[in-house]
Amino acid sequence: MNDYGFELLCAQAFDWAAQLENGLLSPDELDHDILASLNSSELSLRRFREIARVSGLVIQAHPGQQKSARQWQASSGLFYEIFRQHDRGNLLLGQADTEVLLQELDVRRIRIALERMNANRVVLTRPKKPTPFAFPLIVGRLREKVSTEKLADRVERMLAELERAAQR
Repeated sequence: MNDYGFELLCAQAFDWAAQLENGLLSPDELDHDILASLNSSELSLRRFREIARVSGLVIQAHPGQQKSARQWQASSGLFYEIFRQHDRGNLLLGQADTEVLLQELDVRRIRIALERMNANRVVLTRPKKPTPFAFPLIVGRLREKVSTEKLADRVERMLAELERAAQR
């Protein structure tokens, strides 16, 4: 398995025990961590469009004049960007982020799962061979390596080796 970088992947791993002690699974800053870790601005922008329309910040149409969806999205997007850059504490932005966390991501269930993990004992192991959960990570690393062998062939060879090792 050495040519797949599994040992290297394990050697580069940081100290999980120390991270767990420092609150790696703590739900304390969950909202901030989630918004910082994903492309939440796109999700928030979608929510903000509807909030801006309902609040009257953006008007879809004037009497006798219909605004296209593109114009309406551009107007709300402009407000969104201005508020993000110059008024981070804007209530409409806060509402959009809150709705993303509660409705799109169901942060309540994530928090419950983290609390349940914190309540249990975490067992850290260093397996000699890749586990089934590691397989997608290894395939991802294989995609980055330059080789004359096709990715599908390398994955097939790796699967065969894992099957042989499992049969022993």
